[in-house]
Amino acid sequence: MRRIARDERFRYVPVSRRDRLWDLYLTATGRIVHRMPGDPDRGHPSPYYYTWENGRVLPEFGISYITQGGGEFESETIGRHRVEAGTIILLFPDVWHRYRPAEGTGWTNYWVHFAGAYAERLIRRNLISPERPILETGLSDQILRPFLALFERVELETAGLQQLAAANILEILGSALAAVRSREEGGKLDSIVRQTKSYLAEHVEEFVDMKGLAELLGLSYDYFRHIFKEQTGIAPYQYHLQLRINRAKELLYGTDMATKDIAMTLQFEAPYHFSRIFKKKTGMTPTEWRQGTRREESP
Repeated sequence: MRRIARDERFRYVPVSRRDRLWDLYLTATGRIVHRMPGDPDRGHPSPYYYTWENGRVLPEFGISYITQGGGEFESETIGRHRVEAGTIILLFPDVWHRYRPAEGTGWTNYWVHFAGAYAERLIRRNLISPERPILETGLSDQILRPFLALFERVELETAGLQQLAAANILEILGSALAAVRSREEGGKLDSIVRQTKSYLAEHVEEFVDMKGLAELLGLSYDYFRHIFKEQTGIAPYQYHLQLRINRAKELLYGTDMATKDIAMTLQFEAPYHFSRIFKKKTGMTPTEWRQGTRREESP
């Protein structure tokens, strides 16, 4: 790696006609630690060198991975956005852009530039897009590792560099897109669980058909049950049953309703069925529970 300053190292890689046949080839890679915004990236050839005031347009693709600090990114497709550690910035050919670290925090930025028909196909298939250049991946060793492997191969001028570099670039892209999808799906799953909890709480005094609820949410019952249990530690039926038992306790404590009437109010199959489940959950029959709580309050 060529060392320009204490906080930066990079190298631009010559590309042969044979390298281009791979459809994905490395042009440059590096790591930079900026402490102040506006520090010039000196030593870079045209068109890579740029200033914040003017920005730049690249003839190729780029990936920047912010692992510490934060800053801002702006492009002609999305305007200006704040970026933090755990963010991937995708750069696209012929798209004006600029970015810089934040004052005070600076940032650590691992980056790679590449070109080839393979990356262009990813755009055509809408897997990556100039309209979606910011990927919120979080900090991930799976993304950082191929960057570090790429540095080592460039520094050692490893035989078959371009072919191995192509594998590293694909690993970076694949890991980044998988991380985004995982975070998005996690958000969707959280939403599903929240909706389910809210629905079950609103229907605490009735029996809920869980398969029907799953269908209402647009999910198969097995998948619905799996994600709910994975996030709460309890199956949706058991969760709702506990809500119903808690409601039964409220009625036993706060009213003089008979056990059979409480069973009917909560739509259990029969009073004996309600009493059996209640005892299984609390260790006492409804009558014993009522007597015990009222005895505790007696002077």
